[in-house]
Amino acid sequence: MSRDMLRRLNDPTLVALVVAGEDWPRSLLSETLIPDKWMGLIEKADGRRRFVPAGEDPRPQPDDLLLLVRNRPIALTLSVPESPASDGHPVSGACELLVRWHARDDDLAALHRTLMPRRELTLDRLARAFDEAGATAALRNFIRERPAAPAVREDLRDELLAALRDALKRFCFNAGVEIDRVATLSLHSEALERAEALQRETRQRVAHIQARELVEAAALAATKNRLGHLGDVLEKLKAAAAGDPDLRWQELLPALTPAERGRLLENLWRITPNRRCATAVVALVDNDCVWLDPHHPDALARRVSLPPDLGGLRSVSYDAQRGWLLIGAATGVWAVDESTGQVVERFETPDAGRPRTGYNAAVIHDGWLYATHSQLGCWSWPCGAGFQPAGGAGGSPASVGESGVPPVPGGTGASAVNAVASRSRDSDSPPIPAKAILLPGEDGPKTVRSIAVADGRVLFAADDRVHVYDPASLDLSVLGSAGEPVYALAALGGTIYAGTAGGRLLRRDWAGGAWATVHRLIEPIETICVRRWNDLAELVVPAGLQGILGVYGDENVVARLMDSPTPIRRAWACDDLLVGLSAQRDKLVLMSVDAPDRRGRESPLARLTGGSIQDACIVTRCEEAIPRASSGQAPRRSDEGAAA
Repeated sequence: MSRDMLRRLNDPTLVALVVAGEDWPRSLLSETLIPDKWMGLIEKADGRRRFVPAGEDPRPQPDDLLLLVRNRPIALTLSVPESPASDGHPVSGACELLVRWHARDDDLAALHRTLMPRRELTLDRLARAFDEAGATAALRNFIRERPAAPAVREDLRDELLAALRDALKRFCFNAGVEIDRVATLSLHSEALERAEALQRETRQRVAHIQARELVEAAALAATKNRLGHLGDVLEKLKAAAAGDPDLRWQELLPALTPAERGRLLENLWRITPNRRCATAVVALVDNDCVWLDPHHPDALARRVSLPPDLGGLRSVSYDAQRGWLLIGAATGVWAVDESTGQVVERFETPDAGRPRTGYNAAVIHDGWLYATHSQLGCWSWPCGAGFQPAGGAGGSPASVGESGVPPVPGGTGASAVNAVASRSRDSDSPPIPAKAILLPGEDGPKTVRSIAVADGRVLFAADDRVHVYDPASLDLSVLGSAGEPVYALAALGGTIYAGTAGGRLLRRDWAGGAWATVHRLIEPIETICVRRWNDLAELVVPAGLQGILGVYGDENVVARLMDSPTPIRRAWACDDLLVGLSAQRDKLVLMSVDAPDRRGRESPLARLTGGSIQDACIVTRCEEAIPRASSGQAPRRSDEGAAA
């Protein structure tokens, strides 16, 4: 062999090489020394052996064999793609072993005898030999015997070295090789990382919930303290006014600072006794009627589908005396028993055709149902007297589930139930006779909407005018123009309130006079709810990005009752609950009287039902008046408030 053989020794993948004695380079004038990183073993034909260290000339005889072996540690890589740890988490990893042959002729002879059926031993062949001897299996067993967490995080090289030496001791003895050490060990478990990430997230969520509960508890305590203080302020005002029969307590409000006056009025609904409390919130979503528990608005309590007879649904309101939901549809109005979800009556418009919109408001007064429709006008139907007043009228409430929402027959009030509203009235019965109060014609109003009852008369809006219908005399009169289309109406005592398309909140006395602006907003005012304490009137109106406002016209004060993360386009109120409809009609925002602050709680109805919200109302019942913040008697709410 030429000196190319010596260059072959420079190959980093070569571990050992067998050379015939006659092929060893030799010269008369110089020696051929074994390279520095190598050592040799000469084996003679008669079995004798001689070790040759680096830097010496082996001078083999022609019939000798010269074995050249690296005298430095040799790096081998073992890898395991995925192996389950003792706790079940799959672990993958790799390690680098350093193996070596000592400078002993017996060890080198064992290498030649065991691992070199050919004249060369490369790193690949040596790695395969270790694998076949059980090195990879030993690494896999090492992983299986330990939980994933310590295997991934701790330095286990010494433990792995002991395990490999024990598992490969026969192979190492036969091959004359020694496992010097485990240079590197890298174990990894994606499943463990995911599980730990989930645990961290869970702990963070629990910590967040606990922190939020602490914050809410602190806020609630602060709110109670603040409301208690406001209750004391209110009681002092009442006491100051009690000595003068001609003096009203609200006339003393200017004695307070503007900030105190605003805080008192914005929290007045929270520190005074309740007359009517919310038991449910009912919303129209596409052609379904859904019930929400005011205390758990993030889930449906009930869902009822109405028959398609009257077309698409447009509006819903609650008649507390009968316990009916008045649901405006395209060609008529459904009366649905709120406690059972059953259809009680169907009020149909004769020769209605196929209108594009539906009845936008309805109210019952003195045994007659009145409803408004932008295309069909204002109509009325007799309701009949053969009914039992619902619990909301004053006595005990209708049967309810634990959630406060009356259960659907065959279902439970606390869980979401899908049902189709059944009819208590025979579908073959003759239709209830309808009477038109105002019919839109070519020269008639373009829109007829909103309806309210005051002083025995029925009010409804037609374009920019408010019409007054007297059922006793059948007279229909018109109040002066509001200057722009009227979207909402409410009445209290001798005063009429109107909300317009231009965002103006107007008032007008029954006795006459012009419309006066009480407050102005940017967005149209689609609803007005009036709450009253003796002769102090509070107008609850939606205010877009400002949430829900309370307007006190006589005191010239506007207070924010509820903050909302989404703009509010419609609002409803009772003594212990505020409800707002988002501008996108995708969610309701609710705030109860015991909320720790002014932030509302969202009910994502669009996500829960897959449809948009057409309208909503609050179902209420009577409750014994219980003072919330003061032992003294607070101003009592009046039942005269009306909402549109």
